[in-house]
Amino acid sequence: MADAVRQRSVQIRFDEIRYLAFGRAVPAALFGLLGYKVLQNLIGQVSALPSSPGAADIAAGPLPTGLYFLFCSIPVAIYVFRPRPQARDGRLVARAAAFTGTTMLLVVGAFPNPLLYTQPEPVRLISTPLTILAFILAVTGLLFLRRNLSIIPEARRLVTGGPYRVIRHPLYAAEILAAIAVVLSRPGLWATVALLPFAAVQLTRARFEERLLSRTFPQYRDYMRRTWRLVPLVW
Repeated sequence: MADAVRQRSVQIRFDEIRYLAFGRAVPAALFGLLGYKVLQNLIGQVSALPSSPGAADIAAGPLPTGLYFLFCSIPVAIYVFRPRPQARDGRLVARAAAFTGTTMLLVVGAFPNPLLYTQPEPVRLISTPLTILAFILAVTGLLFLRRNLSIIPEARRLVTGGPYRVIRHPLYAAEILAAIAVVLSRPGLWATVALLPFAAVQLTRARFEERLLSRTFPQYRDYMRRTWRLVPLVW
């Protein structure tokens, strides 16, 4: 009996350490690193503004970059303080998809991104409002999701307010839209090559999450029937 109690105590401690490392520290560090890189970019853009910047100057650089910085910095606090999940999809394929989708945000920006071709000016102009829309959606989604945010599929509480009232995965929708906007603005080699795989990984993550939430929350299936996955009125 004493050995069983001791083994149980060791297992509980091991689980706690593992959760602190991979459920808190690792994702917080990933978003912290990404946020640091974005902050450096933001500081450079603000420094390069003319002495009397207009709305177009701010919208073309510091505004979307500032929203992107919020998108990266908010999860740092969320991951540090979020509670344990009620359920988790611990399969290797689910974990691989989750970390692949997250780390692609880091990897694509970490390598030199040679320009494939120059977009026509009207196409480049479209990218700015798309980027701003994407990051407004992402930040709003984070503010409603709060401590329910996770990298791997996990279930804590069912969130149906804000953008979740319309689509089930506003963060994935925002990230895919932002990736499209980047390619429209500057079709670099790695950003262009990674666009379709990135979208495919995010869609795979969405399906894994829906399966887990359907098993955990009986009301989730009804929620699925009255919402769209990523694009309102389309899909």
